[in-house]
Amino acid sequence: MSVTSSAPTVVLHLGAHKTATTHLQHSLIAQRIPLWQRGIRTMMPPHLRGGGQSLEALFDLPIKRSVTGHAPDPAQVRDKLVGRAKRFVVSEENFLGVLQTRQGRVRLPLYPRARERLGMLIPVLSPERGVDLCFAIRDPAGFLNSAYGQVMMAGHVIASDQFKKQQPLGAVDWVDVITRLRATPGVNRLTIWCYEDYLSVFDQICHRMLGGCDLPVAPLPQAIHGGLSRTAVARVLGAEPGRKVDPVEARQTWPVGPDHPPFNAFTAEELALSREFYTAQVDQILAMAGVDLLRP
Repeated sequence: MSVTSSAPTVVLHLGAHKTATTHLQHSLIAQRIPLWQRGIRTMMPPHLRGGGQSLEALFDLPIKRSVTGHAPDPAQVRDKLVGRAKRFVVSEENFLGVLQTRQGRVRLPLYPRARERLGMLIPVLSPERGVDLCFAIRDPAGFLNSAYGQVMMAGHVIASDQFKKQQPLGAVDWVDVITRLRATPGVNRLTIWCYEDYLSVFDQICHRMLGGCDLPVAPLPQAIHGGLSRTAVARVLGAEPGRKVDPVEARQTWPVGPDHPPFNAFTAEELALSREFYTAQVDQILAMAGVDLLRP
């Protein structure tokens, strides 16, 4: 299919969860107006959630529900979203699927319907050009430690040993996720970075997402959704019957910092195994055709 000169470049940043995604989104939101003045329109979760609004709802995609049959023409939706922008940047980690189930477990394998969901979105969002995709990965142990805090703050108080049994390290398989994303029709360049390198490659991330515009974007100085500290988890799990400690309040009372190190559920041996597994995954991703892994 020929590409018209008016079709914008579309960039999708789809997470993953617990990889500083919200921090990146807020760093870009802070520059939303100057970016728009440069022909770059951004759309982030504050503009895509609430009131029944979502990417799938905008295009009436049968992802979480049956289609209504009353959606406008996709071209009209695109025109409303993009306007006259030359570049349209969307960041929404929930489009690929949620992090946890209603029972408080991490949904594994990760993003099982990723290819199916993307395969529905791309033809209506960018039928002429396809999309450039951005995605971050994280060491399985660190990912699960952070997910454990998220599960706790969602109201599912569970002992860390039980959580680890339900979500084994080996089930956090980024190679599987990236393989499925890359194989989705309409995906052009797929840019990956490691959470552990996030601040070191922040400028590279912005360059890939924003197309090298002349606006410098700085990462916000503070974390947006900090995890639970070791003290906070201990207070929640050690609370006496009838005197429950709310995990969200515990995060505020005993925040991660010099006095309260972040919670870690894994032994030194498990951490070493996770790093070894993660390193092997990164090596496999580096060898994939059509995938760029940003490095410091």
